[in-house]
Amino acid sequence: MPKDQHPPLNIILLGDPAAGKATHGKFLQQKYRFYNLDMGKELRSLENNRTLRKKYSLDKTLDSGKLTPTQLVRQLLHHRIHSTAKNQGILFNGTPKMLGEARLVSKWLKEEKRVNVLFLYLSIPLKETMRRMTSRKTYFRGKFSKRPDDTNRALQNRVAYYKKNIVQVVKFFKKLYPFVKISTIGTIPAARKRLLKAMEKFNYNFY
Repeated sequence: MPKDQHPPLNIILLGDPAAGKATHGKFLQQKYRFYNLDMGKELRSLENNRTLRKKYSLDKTLDSGKLTPTQLVRQLLHHRIHSTAKNQGILFNGTPKMLGEARLVSKWLKEEKRVNVLFLYLSIPLKETMRRMTSRKTYFRGKFSKRPDDTNRALQNRVAYYKKNIVQVVKFFKKLYPFVKISTIGTIPAARKRLLKAMEKFNYNFY
């Protein structure tokens, strides 16, 4: 990186369940050219990609079940933080969700001298979370259908589990990085406008 070029911005994007992390994360990634570190995407890329499985030395461990999900997530986070181009920012899209992973991410960001970090949290009331999650549909085999685990009780359990863990992560990151909480109630354009307005308060280099 040239001496006169500032380090790029990195964003940790977390939020309440169904608050729009995927939607708004995709917008930010495209607008500001971040590397979109979406753990779901990272994990799916390993399922049928023999080259990547070999690259990560995961062939035997994945097939045998010896590598736990936590170990795998940490390995992928470490790889992406250290391998992403120095002049490209990273968007942590909905990750990390666990306190142990958050501590490692902050450590690895510091090691890579990624000092420009902004913490964004997308927020909606619990009632809106439940409404969005119960009405959510997925496209499967040519038709739209609800996820099989989207029962009220299952949803409530997932939300409670998520919030129990994410509150610790939020508390940890708020001590380290500038923090902005954005309501995503209403239309996507309206929420996006609030998001961009919040980000304008910080004089970072986005590229």
